[in-house]
Amino acid sequence: MRNRSLIAICFAIGIAIWFFSGELTSNVVGADDQLNPGDVTATEIPHVRATRSVADMRSLYLEVSGQTRANRIVQVKAEVFGRVEQIPATRGTKVEEGDLLCQIAVDSRQNDFDKARADLKSAQLEYDGILDLKRQGLQSDITLAKANAALEATRAGAKHAQLALAKTMIVAPFAGVVEDQPVEVGDYLNIGQICVSVMEIDPILVVGEVAEKSISALQLGDLVDVTLITGQVMKGEVSFISRSSDTATRTYPVEITIHSPGENIRAGLSAEMKVPLGEQAAHLISSASLVLNDEGVMGVRTADDKNVVHFNSVKILSETAQGVWVSGLPDEVNLITVGHEEVFEGQTVKTDYTPLGSIDSS
Repeated sequence: MRNRSLIAICFAIGIAIWFFSGELTSNVVGADDQLNPGDVTATEIPHVRATRSVADMRSLYLEVSGQTRANRIVQVKAEVFGRVEQIPATRGTKVEEGDLLCQIAVDSRQNDFDKARADLKSAQLEYDGILDLKRQGLQSDITLAKANAALEATRAGAKHAQLALAKTMIVAPFAGVVEDQPVEVGDYLNIGQICVSVMEIDPILVVGEVAEKSISALQLGDLVDVTLITGQVMKGEVSFISRSSDTATRTYPVEITIHSPGENIRAGLSAEMKVPLGEQAAHLISSASLVLNDEGVMGVRTADDKNVVHFNSVKILSETAQGVWVSGLPDEVNLITVGHEEVFEGQTVKTDYTPLGSIDSS
């Protein structure tokens, strides 16, 4: 009996605790249970920070990477055989057009030339005598024709002997630098063997590859700014644009000619070419202001005079330490710089134009 009473008392206490706890919790108002009018707006207008961006005229360039290359390299070869007696222009020597590169032994060529000149003089006297007799009617036309043929043959022999003698002196075909010297004094040269290789470096060429989408911007004669890896800055002009592209890269070879590049120029130096393409209105903005829309198009977000957000696609023209130059925007625009990633097209915002800093466009 006593145990039953104890159980009843515990059950009554539990019901009382449950009842009073329900009353207490029912008096607590959650954030969703009761809202006082005016406490929170149905949709809170986001705050963004913007700046008034004004376009500036920006010079546009087509930038091409390349390297310097000799205008021409010629392997100067022997046209007569013989032993090499002199090599005045050794490797690395600067030469002018007509300078002696290799001297081949004359041997009997001087005697052959002297004999040919004597034969020519004799044939000339014989022809003149027969011609005089022909005028007097004492020689036939056939005799005169034979004398004339003999004269021309001896004249050709004399010319051949003169050329053979002259070709013992191998001279520079143009001004340049001796790049290679495969023979030494005492070597025997056959016809067609190389004496030296001469490289022309004035003018110098700068060669590069231009993408197919940009090739139409180049014209023969365009002036180009060239900066070498050595720091040298030069000006040249477009002298060659290939008509066929590289099948693998779809790029077109181009050549820039630089006149009077100086004595320190070398072939094979890395170079950056900038071809002026004119001017275009552009904005200098921070790269942090760039966003992508749902289609993956790069652009910026702006606010109009009614504080409505718009997405404007842009094209990057160049990058500098101060920011990026972009085109595609109106001349003046309210550029959202803070909060642009949290707003969307057509949304109304509260715009703060208090400047956080300015971008130096110099």
